[in-house]
Amino acid sequence: MDISSAASVLHAGGLEVFSTRDLAAMFPPRGRGVANLQMHQWARRGWIRRLKRGLFELAWPEPVVIPDLFVANRLYEPSYVSLDTAMFQHGLVPDVAVQVTSVTSGWTRRFVNPHGTFTYFAVKPAAFRGYGLVEVEHRQVRMADPEKAIVDRLYAALRRGEPLDPLTERWNRRRIRRLDRGRMARYAGLFGQSAAKIKERVRVLT
Repeated sequence: MDISSAASVLHAGGLEVFSTRDLAAMFPPRGRGVANLQMHQWARRGWIRRLKRGLFELAWPEPVVIPDLFVANRLYEPSYVSLDTAMFQHGLVPDVAVQVTSVTSGWTRRFVNPHGTFTYFAVKPAAFRGYGLVEVEHRQVRMADPEKAIVDRLYAALRRGEPLDPLTERWNRRRIRRLDRGRMARYAGLFGQSAAKIKERVRVLT
């Protein structure tokens, strides 16, 4: 399959960010071996860009505009955008984070690629909830709702031993006070032994 045909199939399937497995499905029955060789050749020609081992984005005939938040979802799964990045998206902090921050039920990870830096903060599976699909630049992105983004951020600060001061951080407390306190308390309860400390920080915020 030439790059033009492959690009058409990838575009049609919404797979401008694609994995080796995605491309292998386009080469039955030769599969992954042919896909690996093809991607190596295409990458050398600049037709695709490597985001991490086994994950690429289409750059033919010209780079495709793909939101960083969508890339974050695909880069490491399962995950959803949360913490500082989601708080900015919800208007809870005034400044966009330098890196895209997400939550995962896997391992804490960090990736750097042409889109920037992506960090993934690990939580227990029981706390891996409180997110949904939102549209970002015509893409569906898994993102924490505002209450969960705050709770995730408070938990992360607690785990890291950070003396989090919402005033110094310039959190939008007026907007935070409009959120569902009961929902924040329920989300805090997902974090087991840390729940009480998170709830106390929520109380201070609201």
